[in-house]
Amino acid sequence: MKWFPRLTKLDWIIIFGLIIVYFALTLTNLTRLPIFVDEALYLRWAQIAWHDASWRFISLTDGKQPLYVWFVIPFLKFIADPLAAGRTASVVTGLGTVLGMGYLGWLIEGKKTAFAAMILALFSPYLFFYYRFGVMESMLVAGAIWVCNGSILLARSRRLDVALLLGMWTGATILVKSSGMFFLLLIPAAYLLVVDFKRIWSKSTFKYLGLVLIAWVLSLVIYNVQRLSPWMHMIGQKNAFFIVPYSEIFNEFNRLSNNFLDVWRWQHAYTTIPILLASLLGFYLIFRKNARLGFFLSAWLFGPMLGTILLARLFAPRYIIFVTPFILIFASYALGSLKSLKLRLVALALLSLLPLSLIVRLLIDPIHFPYTSVDQGYVNGWSAGNGTKQIADWAVAQVQSTGKPMTIFTEGTFGILPHGLELYADGRVDGLTITGLYPITDIPPSHALQSVKTNPETYIILNNSYKKDVPAGLELVASYPKLRDNPMNLYRVLPVAK
Repeated sequence: MKWFPRLTKLDWIIIFGLIIVYFALTLTNLTRLPIFVDEALYLRWAQIAWHDASWRFISLTDGKQPLYVWFVIPFLKFIADPLAAGRTASVVTGLGTVLGMGYLGWLIEGKKTAFAAMILALFSPYLFFYYRFGVMESMLVAGAIWVCNGSILLARSRRLDVALLLGMWTGATILVKSSGMFFLLLIPAAYLLVVDFKRIWSKSTFKYLGLVLIAWVLSLVIYNVQRLSPWMHMIGQKNAFFIVPYSEIFNEFNRLSNNFLDVWRWQHAYTTIPILLASLLGFYLIFRKNARLGFFLSAWLFGPMLGTILLARLFAPRYIIFVTPFILIFASYALGSLKSLKLRLVALALLSLLPLSLIVRLLIDPIHFPYTSVDQGYVNGWSAGNGTKQIADWAVAQVQSTGKPMTIFTEGTFGILPHGLELYADGRVDGLTITGLYPITDIPPSHALQSVKTNPETYIILNNSYKKDVPAGLELVASYPKLRDNPMNLYRVLPVAK
């Protein structure tokens, strides 16, 4: 079997051109969108794990697999801005998605579909946002695509070395996020592409099943490296918070119907109607030409989608992003089926108009991008981090210029505050103490009043308890607005008059 396509000079020029365009787009205005709550967590964990090897599994304390955190660490060493470092790590893994889409397109139909798949993956607003976001999803999507590619190679070659490589890659993917288990289970679906149903119980089938078993076992061995930490059990507890028990899947019709509708709303908003229509056409064309291929790709599209819809207790576009590449693959097939190069280019240009306009908006003004209601938290409310970097920079400069110690209390013990503030201030100055408080019942809280007795440089940040007027005992130093609600306010705590 052929492992790679025969590429001409023009093919190489196109591939390298797409890579250059990819980096040019994804690295432009990379930190214009302020830090988000989950980014603050993951990047602060990476920072701690970098400085202290005993905390390499720190993400498990919150039930999150560690591979993305580990992957970010080298970027923190070379990029001064921690947010830029984390987002650059996602940019690198996003390139794996674009290249993986091209390889998948070639595996199923050839170079025409491959190039169409790469271009659609590059210009997908849904994927593009997470290529540039310091969370696990970019790495997860890349993992999904390459597990799919590896499963096809294993079915066609039935070689031990392919099974071992696939097992290692799948193990890495499930070390990113629990959703990776979907892809592990889908590996055998590729046998549909090559099986002879008249001789299904042949020696060849049993050899293939043995190789799949090897890949599965190896991936689970890799996954269980987390047992080196006493916190691996937290993954199950965290998953239980986000998904319903199997026995209760069909108990809430409203939850299921809302989840189905949400998938449509999000794909409509971020993938766009023209791409979805092209995907439907590709779906029809694939089944008309090669039903086995249609069923295989449908398994990778609808299997994880239905699994997530049925199980999700809390649902957001991030949690279903891994189905988007397979929607794009169907659309790529439709484009690749066009006989004329001119027609393919015109169709591709028309399909890319709306996605490109959304990408331009993300690059120029991410604050006012038309996010779905669920995604408003990126720019609004307590989860949006506008003001975090500014306050950290101000505090560091203040301590450096005055030489006096400073204590900052934050509203919150987990997330943007205090982790985002710690992230930006880490290692820059001595004498800056950041302490999280939650819940805050009195403003100013008693801890701050006690601190100001011995340290006049005592401050508090309120990010969720919005007060129109400055509370008694506080002096407003700075206010950083969000899109609408919950500005991040920095107050100086005033000493209590005796």
